[in-house]
Amino acid sequence: MGVLLFIIGIILSAGGLYYGALAGMGLGEAIVIGMGIFFILWATFREAFKTKGFLRFLKGLFVFGIVVLLIYSAGTCIFGHMNNVTYTEDYVIVLGAGLNGSEPTLALEKRLDKTIEYMNQNRNATAIVSGGQGRGESISEAQAMAYYLMNRGIGEDRILLEDEATSTYENFLYSKEAVSDGSVAFITNDFHVLRSLQMAKLNGINATHLGAPTPITLLPISCARELAAQVAAVRYYLQ
Repeated sequence: MGVLLFIIGIILSAGGLYYGALAGMGLGEAIVIGMGIFFILWATFREAFKTKGFLRFLKGLFVFGIVVLLIYSAGTCIFGHMNNVTYTEDYVIVLGAGLNGSEPTLALEKRLDKTIEYMNQNRNATAIVSGGQGRGESISEAQAMAYYLMNRGIGEDRILLEDEATSTYENFLYSKEAVSDGSVAFITNDFHVLRSLQMAKLNGINATHLGAPTPITLLPISCARELAAQVAAVRYYLQ
């Protein structure tokens, strides 16, 4: 048991550090690293975690948090695959994600590949690529997304850029004016669909959705970040 806990801790810590170095240290990476460290400490001091009252409490709290995260992650990923696009929408909003300099990260590539599939099936649709320029990014996410789509056969005349958004809420807020005269779909990774749908509704956008797969290596970090972001999103409901 101790060896298994230690291995899990090493995998989580190494994964968090790797993706933090690759795309910048964010909340999801920090949470996963923290989880890894806790597993390592639990494996190393198993007897203390069994006998010391405060450590037993911390262990129980940690296990409860892991269970909540797993249940939430499973629910969001299942919902993210319940696609309801009709392929007749006038616009498809593609939600931005991190870049490596000027190149899309793996998660963003999955969104863009799904966008290409959609645009090839719905030849009348216009894609709105939405995302500003973040830390460590040499261009805006919207510009990088537009380059990716154009390099794979999507005409420039079918792409609109929204390059100010820094959050999911702002993706829809700043895209709202462009889609006011037509029907809308949005594309993001499966774990992100549920919160995106909520943010669209808060901005008065009645959108269908299409979920892109999340690379398995990114799931722990993505889901940890998403749960924290869902809690933080409460502020939008209070505006």
